[in-house]
Amino acid sequence: MLKDDRMKIKAIIFDVDGVLVDSNKIIVEMFQEVARHFNLRIPTDKEINELSGKPLNEIIEILWPDFDMNLFAKTYREQFAKKIILPFDGSVETLSRLKKSGFRFGIVSSKLRFFTEKNLKEAGYEMEWFDTIITCEDTKNHKPSPDPIILGYKKLNLKPQEILYVGDAKFDYDAAKSAKVNFVGVLTGVSTEKQLKKAGVKNILKSVSDLPKFLKVL
Repeated sequence: MLKDDRMKIKAIIFDVDGVLVDSNKIIVEMFQEVARHFNLRIPTDKEINELSGKPLNEIIEILWPDFDMNLFAKTYREQFAKKIILPFDGSVETLSRLKKSGFRFGIVSSKLRFFTEKNLKEAGYEMEWFDTIITCEDTKNHKPSPDPIILGYKKLNLKPQEILYVGDAKFDYDAAKSAKVNFVGVLTGVSTEKQLKKAGVKNILKSVSDLPKFLKVL
């Protein structure tokens, strides 16, 4: 994204896990705990992180193709619902500032709507900030398909070049690139700076708290 392109941005669409809420470590632990409960092979942190961004059922099918996917998902969700997910330092305040500056917000997440909204609310985000929330229930295809992001900017009634998508993983970048929207990667999630650069990401920030400076918001 060039400096002049930033002037065209009217809306910011966010991924949730690893971007707005500090959930990745909990997600890894939950997969491993449920696998242990059912005496399944326990995947490494790296295996799980590399699948970050995919819907739960797809991850289960990849890691344990011979196990009852619905049983695993039910147990996982029951346990995950008990967890309180926290925001990253300064992220709530940053979104409040950006909102006051005139940016519109959207969400594109591969989680169920229930958990997406639950995690955002418990983390302290105001739900009225988000003009659209796209979850795994809204499209047939999921990231790295561009479909969820395309639906997001259509719901916002904006053009691709007017959108900035903020994610933390290669899947996010691939989806944004295919959707022809601008992309910023943050280092609060599953990917390192080296991994994001290798994937082709040009704009990398430490966290969403750096967005005002990046977007030249006074």
